[in-house]
Amino acid sequence: MKIITLLILHFLVLSVSAQQPEQLKKIDQLFSAWNNATPGVAVAVQQGDRIIYNKAFGLADLEHHVPNTTETIFESGSVAKQFTAMSILLLAAEGKLKLTDDIRKYVPEIPTYNIPITIQMLLNHTSGLKDWGSVGALTGWPRTTRVYTQDLALHIMSQQKSTNYTPGTEYSYSNANYSLLVTIVERVSGKSLADFTEENFFKPLGMTHTQWRDNFREVVPDRAIAYHKNKGVYEQLMPFEDIHGHGGLLTTTGDLLKWNSLLETHTIGGDQVYQWRVKKGVLTQGREISYAGGLFIDKFYGFDEISHSGATAGYRAWLAYYPQQKLSIVALSNDAGFNPTGIGRQLAEILLDKPDLQTAREIKSSRDVSLAEVDLKKFEGNWRSIRHLDVVTITRQGNTLYLDQKPVTVLHRDTLLSGRKFVSSTPANLLMIQNQDTLSYRKVAAPDLAPASLTALTGIYSSVEAEATYSFTLEKNQIVLRNGAFPAKVLIPVYKLGFRDDDNIYYEFKTDAKGRASGLEVSVSRATRVPFQKIR
Repeated sequence: MKIITLLILHFLVLSVSAQQPEQLKKIDQLFSAWNNATPGVAVAVQQGDRIIYNKAFGLADLEHHVPNTTETIFESGSVAKQFTAMSILLLAAEGKLKLTDDIRKYVPEIPTYNIPITIQMLLNHTSGLKDWGSVGALTGWPRTTRVYTQDLALHIMSQQKSTNYTPGTEYSYSNANYSLLVTIVERVSGKSLADFTEENFFKPLGMTHTQWRDNFREVVPDRAIAYHKNKGVYEQLMPFEDIHGHGGLLTTTGDLLKWNSLLETHTIGGDQVYQWRVKKGVLTQGREISYAGGLFIDKFYGFDEISHSGATAGYRAWLAYYPQQKLSIVALSNDAGFNPTGIGRQLAEILLDKPDLQTAREIKSSRDVSLAEVDLKKFEGNWRSIRHLDVVTITRQGNTLYLDQKPVTVLHRDTLLSGRKFVSSTPANLLMIQNQDTLSYRKVAAPDLAPASLTALTGIYSSVEAEATYSFTLEKNQIVLRNGAFPAKVLIPVYKLGFRDDDNIYYEFKTDAKGRASGLEVSVSRATRVPFQKIR
């Protein structure tokens, strides 16, 4: 059996090299949309110790017509998280901290919650901590609109009296986790994250083009300008934050290939640190998730995949490693329209000798009931997420179900498939599983648009956690939100006492036994049920 396994692995490795010329042409075609009139992307592929593809497309600077090159510096978004995680793991290997430590041992500014939050929970995104950027958005200042700093982020996190869920029980991606890990690295090591990583990673690996954006005003030679399109015209979209560790790593494709080599060689930290890096998180009830130490550990068409994507302002990034093939793929872009995971996976499809789509065959064979046997009516209606307050709507036309107007496939009597969402239903409950996140939904009543009902919700509401005060008025039978000098928002009713705005922020009013409004809970991506009290 061992010999057969080795032969299979040998074939998989060889299969990448065997079709190289054809593969390289396909990669060129994949990036042909980026040219001398657009921002672009730098792409590099390495198999074993040999770089088999290394090209750049598009412009680094549209205004001065400077092309991207293989040595252009980009910001790598959340790809940076693995560097912060690795720093923590090195400190653990040296005995300077334990992954089971309560984070308040190092960051006492964080409130005490019902269950202690451990360093391991931060690494796996299972802490339940509200994302500082999402909470900041509730004040009227979403990211890219003000200068966030490490101190400001820590202040926001210190104000949160509750978590999104009981720590350790669920997975939910939050930059708060990795911002706190930076604080822990710096307080335990006595060094800045920049100095710690330069000494332990960048210098030993020869990553000479890599640094942290710890001063956004600093001029960085050979850095690409980031862009996004607004009404068909490119505009600059640069990060101006003095906070990093969750992101903020400036680097090149070549330097990231050097970094990825550690997944094969383990030359920094040894086998122990490597095992910690790739060890999947485990929830308190025993369910394993795919997020490890700043890395997603998953399968792609049956192949092992170690990866992470990134997005900050107009920068996009993808870094992946396929251990069976000793294959590294990196793509860095200064175009906000670049889909890092989608295009990264297309790259992988080209380079891997991927099998047939077994998933599709499994889905087809898993149907154990016909549509006529399925009680489709129980799925119909408005469903509100218990955690996030967002609403999905399921409708029916004949024997076809639609989730938010997109058709879904009936797999079993109680299971639907919509994209990557699996849905199970009871008469009053709905479970949706997307990536690592499991969300529970409940059926909710339709909006009450009676003028008297809406008027009862108006007034002034204030939040200590968000450090914001909202004013709600009724205008033309619509609830209008005002927050200081920020533009007014017309709220869209989505269920009884529940509203959303055009930024997909959800508002759920609380009423007493007499139907009088007493408070409000507001949810935005990565920060849920932030409480507001009615003050008048």
